[in-house]
Amino acid sequence: MTTIEQKSVTGAWELPEEFRLLRETVRRFMETEVRPLEDSLAHDVAGLPRAQLLPLQAKARALGLWALQTPEEFGGAGLSVLGQAVVAEEAAKCRMGAFFPALGAFGGNPPNVMFKASRAQFEKFARPIIDGTMTKAYTAISEASGGSDPARAIKLRAVRDGDHYVLNGSKMWTSHAENADWGVVYARTGEGRGGISCFIVENGTPGLTFSRIGVVASFSPYELHFDDVRIPVSNLVGEEGGGFSLASDFLIHGRILYPAGPIGIAQSALDMACR
Repeated sequence: MTTIEQKSVTGAWELPEEFRLLRETVRRFMETEVRPLEDSLAHDVAGLPRAQLLPLQAKARALGLWALQTPEEFGGAGLSVLGQAVVAEEAAKCRMGAFFPALGAFGGNPPNVMFKASRAQFEKFARPIIDGTMTKAYTAISEASGGSDPARAIKLRAVRDGDHYVLNGSKMWTSHAENADWGVVYARTGEGRGGISCFIVENGTPGLTFSRIGVVASFSPYELHFDDVRIPVSNLVGEEGGGFSLASDFLIHGRILYPAGPIGIAQSALDMACR
């Protein structure tokens, strides 16, 4: 057993036991359920057919591996960021791991801004994702102007017109967009950091179209085009001009979790090379 004195000399930090157990549970699930199923599919397939996805998700739910990022009060597992990173690293260790961790077995989480949405918005849009009756939603924040500061990069304009906002512009590099039911879209309603607002946009809304961005993979992100897209005022998340704080929460959270997946992929690649 490592003593406190030994830790102080080596500077080592150990993963808490509950997360080591979680890691082993996810690792076994990947080995016994996910990878054998993936091996039966074409090498370049993107996503799992629903007929195969639902039984896989049922097995994950039985283990408590469901809606891991969603707080318990909203019906999810409520894992801490560290716990989510542990799962993300293991869930990426499959061919589709970069885009469909564990082939989607662990269910979807609504965009985290939805936990600050109104009750009506949450029940209509977020609850079905947590329950598993609706596909995952997308988050559209990046634009061709680039930059990691959305307050400077966002050009998509939303103009109030009575009981609606009218959106014109585009978004880039949005994953899962065309096949989702809806997404959260950040648009400019004013100037500076206080001029960004967040909207729920349903797919199928007139004027909203999608273009695949060609990449060297079977799974592609999309460019979203907004041409006089009318969004009800009731689909504004939070207050007008309050989108920057919502976006900051999303970006900070994502920048911790996203790297965990590539670490898992890199470890798998190393293991394959060693073998």
